[in-house]
Amino acid sequence: MSTSGYVIPVDPNELASRFPAAFDPRFDEEDDHLDEEDEESLVDGEFSEYFAAGDDFQSRVEPLLDRIPEREADLIFLYFIQKKRQADIATIFGVTQAAISYRLDRGLQRIRFLLSIPQVTEDELRADLPKAFSQQIDVDILVGMWETTCQSEVASKLGLTQGRVRHRFFKAVKTLEKAADADEVFEPYSKIFSAIAQKRFNILREVKLPQWSDRGGDECF
Repeated sequence: MSTSGYVIPVDPNELASRFPAAFDPRFDEEDDHLDEEDEESLVDGEFSEYFAAGDDFQSRVEPLLDRIPEREADLIFLYFIQKKRQADIATIFGVTQAAISYRLDRGLQRIRFLLSIPQVTEDELRADLPKAFSQQIDVDILVGMWETTCQSEVASKLGLTQGRVRHRFFKAVKTLEKAADADEVFEPYSKIFSAIAQKRFNILREVKLPQWSDRGGDECF
Protein backbone atom coordinates (compact mmCIF):
# COMPACT_ATOMS: atom_id res chain seq x y z
CA MET A 1 0.00 0.00 0.00
CA SER A 2 1.45 3.35 -0.99
CA THR A 3 0.27 6.68 0.38
CA SER A 4 1.15 10.28 -0.16
CA GLY A 5 0.83 11.22 3.49
CA TYR A 6 -2.22 11.92 5.61
CA VAL A 7 -3.73 15.39 5.20
CA ILE A 8 -6.53 16.59 7.47
CA PRO A 9 -9.22 18.43 5.48
CA VAL A 10 -9.32 22.13 6.35
CA ASP A 11 -12.96 22.67 5.42
CA PRO A 12 -15.33 21.75 8.29
CA ASN A 13 -18.07 21.10 5.75
CA GLU A 14 -15.86 18.50 4.09
CA LEU A 15 -15.31 16.81 7.44
CA ALA A 16 -18.99 16.93 8.27
CA SER A 17 -19.94 15.30 4.97
CA ARG A 18 -18.38 12.04 6.18
CA PHE A 19 -20.99 11.81 8.93
CA PRO A 20 -24.57 12.05 7.65
CA ALA A 21 -26.68 14.08 10.03
CA ALA A 22 -29.51 11.54 10.21
CA PHE A 23 -30.32 10.30 13.69
CA ASP A 24 -28.59 7.05 14.64
CA PRO A 25 -30.21 5.33 17.63
CA ARG A 26 -27.08 3.31 18.41
CA PHE A 27 -25.36 6.47 19.61
CA ASP A 28 -28.17 8.02 21.67
CA GLU A 29 -26.73 6.96 25.01
CA GLU A 30 -26.03 9.36 27.88
CA ASP A 31 -23.56 6.91 29.45
CA ASP A 32 -21.15 7.54 26.56
CA HIS A 33 -20.74 11.19 27.56
CA LEU A 34 -17.32 12.25 28.88
CA ASP A 35 -17.06 15.44 30.89
CA GLU A 36 -14.19 17.84 30.29
CA GLU A 37 -12.03 16.43 33.11
CA ASP A 38 -12.42 12.87 31.77
CA GLU A 39 -11.52 14.01 28.28
CA GLU A 40 -8.36 15.76 29.45
CA SER A 41 -7.32 12.59 31.30
CA LEU A 42 -7.91 10.53 28.15
CA VAL A 43 -5.84 12.86 26.00
CA ASP A 44 -2.94 12.83 28.46
CA GLY A 45 -2.96 9.13 29.30
CA GLU A 46 -4.37 7.10 26.40
CA PHE A 47 -1.04 6.50 24.65
CA SER A 48 1.36 7.19 27.53
CA GLU A 49 2.42 3.53 27.82
CA TYR A 50 3.84 3.64 24.29
CA PHE A 51 6.06 6.69 24.73
CA ALA A 52 9.29 7.30 26.60
CA ALA A 53 9.73 10.55 28.48
CA GLY A 54 10.17 13.37 25.99
CA ASP A 55 9.01 11.26 23.04
CA ASP A 56 6.99 13.16 20.45
CA PHE A 57 3.39 11.92 20.47
CA GLN A 58 2.48 13.63 17.20
CA SER A 59 5.47 12.24 15.29
CA ARG A 60 4.52 8.70 16.33
CA VAL A 61 0.76 8.76 15.86
CA GLU A 62 0.16 11.09 12.92
CA PRO A 63 2.05 8.92 10.39
CA LEU A 64 -0.23 5.99 11.31
CA LEU A 65 -3.44 7.81 10.38
CA ASP A 66 -3.08 6.71 6.76
CA ARG A 67 -3.54 3.10 7.88
CA ILE A 68 -6.93 3.45 9.56
CA PRO A 69 -10.36 4.41 8.15
CA GLU A 70 -10.51 8.03 7.08
CA ARG A 71 -13.29 9.08 9.44
CA GLU A 72 -11.48 7.70 12.47
CA ALA A 73 -8.24 9.34 11.36
CA ASP A 74 -10.01 12.71 11.24
CA LEU A 75 -11.35 12.27 14.76
CA ILE A 76 -8.02 11.19 16.25
CA PHE A 77 -6.29 14.13 14.58
CA LEU A 78 -8.85 16.60 15.91
CA TYR A 79 -9.09 15.10 19.40
CA PHE A 80 -5.58 13.97 20.29
CA ILE A 81 -3.44 16.25 18.14
CA GLN A 82 -5.51 19.44 17.86
CA LYS A 83 -6.93 18.80 21.38
CA LYS A 84 -10.52 19.62 20.49
CA ARG A 85 -13.29 18.48 22.86
CA GLN A 86 -15.65 15.70 21.81
CA ALA A 87 -18.65 18.02 22.08
CA ASP A 88 -17.02 20.49 19.69
CA ILE A 89 -16.13 17.74 17.22
CA ALA A 90 -19.71 16.45 17.39
CA THR A 91 -20.90 19.94 16.42
CA ILE A 92 -18.53 20.01 13.43
CA PHE A 93 -19.78 16.64 12.19
CA GLY A 94 -23.41 17.19 13.07
CA VAL A 95 -23.74 14.00 15.15
CA THR A 96 -24.08 13.15 18.83
CA GLN A 97 -21.10 13.14 21.17
CA ALA A 98 -21.76 9.44 21.72
CA ALA A 99 -21.16 8.85 17.99
CA ILE A 100 -17.83 10.63 18.24
CA SER A 101 -16.92 8.60 21.35
CA TYR A 102 -17.73 5.36 19.50
CA ARG A 103 -15.61 6.30 16.48
CA LEU A 104 -12.71 7.41 18.65
CA ASP A 105 -12.75 4.12 20.53
CA ARG A 106 -12.65 2.09 17.31
CA GLY A 107 -9.86 4.26 15.90
CA LEU A 108 -7.86 3.96 19.12
CA GLN A 109 -8.03 0.18 18.99
CA ARG A 110 -6.42 0.30 15.56
CA ILE A 111 -3.78 2.86 16.54
CA ARG A 112 -2.86 0.93 19.70
CA PHE A 113 -2.34 -2.17 17.56
CA LEU A 114 -0.15 -0.28 15.08
CA LEU A 115 1.91 1.22 17.90
CA SER A 116 2.51 -2.26 19.30
CA ILE A 117 4.18 -3.61 16.15
CA PRO A 118 7.29 -2.59 14.17
CA GLN A 119 6.64 -0.07 11.42
CA VAL A 120 7.70 -1.15 7.94
CA THR A 121 6.77 -0.22 4.38
CA GLU A 122 5.38 -2.32 1.57
CA ASP A 123 8.63 -1.77 -0.35
CA GLU A 124 10.61 -3.23 2.56
CA LEU A 125 8.28 -6.22 2.78
CA ARG A 126 8.56 -6.95 -0.93
CA ALA A 127 12.35 -6.56 -0.85
CA ASP A 128 13.00 -8.80 2.18
CA LEU A 129 10.25 -11.44 2.27
CA PRO A 130 11.35 -13.19 -0.98
CA LYS A 131 14.58 -14.04 0.85
CA ALA A 132 12.57 -16.31 3.13
CA PHE A 133 9.92 -17.58 0.68
CA SER A 134 10.44 -19.32 -2.63
CA GLN A 135 6.87 -18.74 -3.87
CA GLN A 136 5.56 -15.28 -4.70
CA ILE A 137 2.07 -16.19 -3.52
CA ASP A 138 3.33 -16.34 0.08
CA VAL A 139 4.81 -12.86 -0.23
CA ASP A 140 1.58 -11.53 -1.73
CA ILE A 141 -0.50 -13.06 1.05
CA LEU A 142 1.73 -11.59 3.75
CA VAL A 143 1.72 -8.14 2.15
CA GLY A 144 -2.05 -8.30 1.83
CA MET A 145 -2.46 -9.30 5.48
CA TRP A 146 -0.11 -6.50 6.55
CA GLU A 147 -2.23 -4.02 4.64
CA THR A 148 -5.75 -5.13 5.61
CA THR A 149 -5.41 -7.90 8.27
CA CYS A 150 -8.42 -9.46 6.52
CA GLN A 151 -8.22 -12.99 5.12
CA SER A 152 -11.33 -12.70 2.94
CA GLU A 153 -10.18 -9.43 1.38
CA VAL A 154 -6.76 -10.90 0.57
CA ALA A 155 -8.42 -14.01 -0.86
CA SER A 156 -10.67 -11.91 -3.09
CA LYS A 157 -7.78 -9.77 -4.31
CA LEU A 158 -5.56 -12.76 -5.12
CA GLY A 159 -8.30 -15.00 -6.51
CA LEU A 160 -7.85 -17.63 -3.79
CA THR A 161 -10.15 -19.28 -1.29
CA GLN A 162 -10.13 -17.90 2.23
CA GLY A 163 -9.16 -21.34 3.50
CA ARG A 164 -6.04 -21.37 1.33
CA VAL A 165 -5.07 -17.87 2.43
CA ARG A 166 -5.49 -18.86 6.07
CA HIS A 167 -3.45 -22.06 5.68
CA ARG A 168 -0.57 -20.39 3.85
CA PHE A 169 -0.60 -17.39 6.19
CA PHE A 170 -0.19 -19.45 9.35
CA LYS A 171 2.48 -21.57 7.64
CA ALA A 172 4.28 -18.38 6.60
CA VAL A 173 4.18 -17.06 10.17
CA LYS A 174 6.05 -20.18 11.35
CA THR A 175 8.55 -19.81 8.50
CA LEU A 176 9.24 -16.21 9.56
CA GLU A 177 9.76 -17.25 13.18
CA LYS A 178 12.48 -19.67 12.08
CA ALA A 179 13.97 -17.11 9.69
CA ALA A 180 14.11 -14.53 12.51
CA ASP A 181 16.06 -16.96 14.66
CA ALA A 182 18.67 -17.24 11.90
CA ASP A 183 18.75 -13.64 10.67
CA GLU A 184 17.70 -10.50 12.59
CA VAL A 185 16.49 -8.81 9.41
CA PHE A 186 13.34 -10.93 9.68
CA GLU A 187 12.64 -10.11 13.34
CA PRO A 188 10.30 -7.13 12.71
CA TYR A 189 8.35 -9.09 10.11
CA SER A 190 7.99 -12.05 12.44
CA LYS A 191 6.67 -9.75 15.18
CA ILE A 192 4.16 -8.10 12.84
CA PHE A 193 2.64 -11.27 11.44
CA SER A 194 2.71 -13.11 14.74
CA ALA A 195 0.71 -10.23 16.21
CA ILE A 196 -1.84 -10.43 13.39
CA ALA A 197 -2.09 -14.19 13.80
CA GLN A 198 -2.87 -13.82 17.51
CA LYS A 199 -6.55 -13.01 16.98
CA ARG A 200 -6.01 -9.55 15.47
CA PHE A 201 -7.65 -10.37 12.15
CA ASN A 202 -9.60 -7.45 10.65
CA ILE A 203 -8.18 -4.92 13.12
CA LEU A 204 -7.34 -2.56 10.24
CA ARG A 205 -10.35 -3.28 8.05
CA GLU A 206 -13.53 -1.20 8.06
CA VAL A 207 -16.57 -3.30 7.20
CA LYS A 208 -19.61 -1.43 5.92
CA LEU A 209 -23.04 -2.77 6.74
CA PRO A 210 -25.76 -1.95 4.17
CA GLN A 211 -28.39 -1.28 6.83
CA TRP A 212 -26.30 1.59 8.20
CA SER A 213 -24.92 2.95 4.94
CA ASP A 214 -27.35 5.87 4.85
CA ARG A 215 -26.55 6.87 8.44
CA GLY A 216 -22.78 6.74 8.58
CA GLY A 217 -22.90 3.70 10.82
CA ASP A 218 -20.13 1.56 9.36
CA GLU A 219 -19.12 -1.28 11.65
CA CYS A 220 -15.75 -2.89 12.17
CA PHE A 221 -14.57 -6.09 13.79
